[in-house]
Amino acid sequence: MTLEDPQDQDFMTPFNALKSSVLEQIADLIEELKVLHKSISEQYKEHIHANEVIMTLGCSRTVEEFLKEAGRKRKFGVIVVETAPSLEGHTTALNLSKAGIDTTLISDSAIFAMMSRVNKVIIGTHAVMANGGLIATSGTHMLAVAAKYHSVPVMVCTGLYKLCPLYAYDQDTYNDYGSPNAYLAFKEAEHLEQVHSYNPNFDYIPPELVSLFVTNIGAHNPSYIYRLLQEYYYPEDTLEDDDNATTTL
Repeated sequence: MTLEDPQDQDFMTPFNALKSSVLEQIADLIEELKVLHKSISEQYKEHIHANEVIMTLGCSRTVEEFLKEAGRKRKFGVIVVETAPSLEGHTTALNLSKAGIDTTLISDSAIFAMMSRVNKVIIGTHAVMANGGLIATSGTHMLAVAAKYHSVPVMVCTGLYKLCPLYAYDQDTYNDYGSPNAYLAFKEAEHLEQVHSYNPNFDYIPPELVSLFVTNIGAHNPSYIYRLLQEYYYPEDTLEDDDNATTTL
């Protein structure tokens, strides 16, 4: 597809319907966000069964609502990874426990040891790539690899507003790095002049480590994401140029 050169476009041509069209799309998005968690939570019957053990990581409202809705009807256990150094898993464990769900909190280093007891992994995500991969909380890749080793399915609960048109992701270029102060006190750092400290906020999880997406319009395999992409973006927005195609993930 050949895109029109911006220099050849006449930006002086009035488009009277632009404002109303933009407002309409914004209203649709707001409405989608209002019913997002309910739409996903109602699908628990197909994915969570009695007496299962589920592992999750981080603090995702979508996952939390999904588990709480299932906990009202079925009895199961949840293992929550504390997600160092933010320890946001503590919040998830507390909220699930208050909802009457049997909850166990573990350290990140215990993921592999506990995975053999798990029936499925349910996680949230920061973004969904066009190839079905994820940009998720740091530590999620380790969790997904451990699940793959033990043949445990990995489910992702997410709204499709997180769908991203990019196929490639360079962690060194696009990752967000937090302050190392979360695990290294400033008074200690002044004596470690030759030590480099990094605190990445996100992991890239390739699509082969993901089993299923549970979205606000139903459940889909990672291989189907590109079809959803065509519904949410214009074709010119999803074109993969040569540079992105060769980016090392």
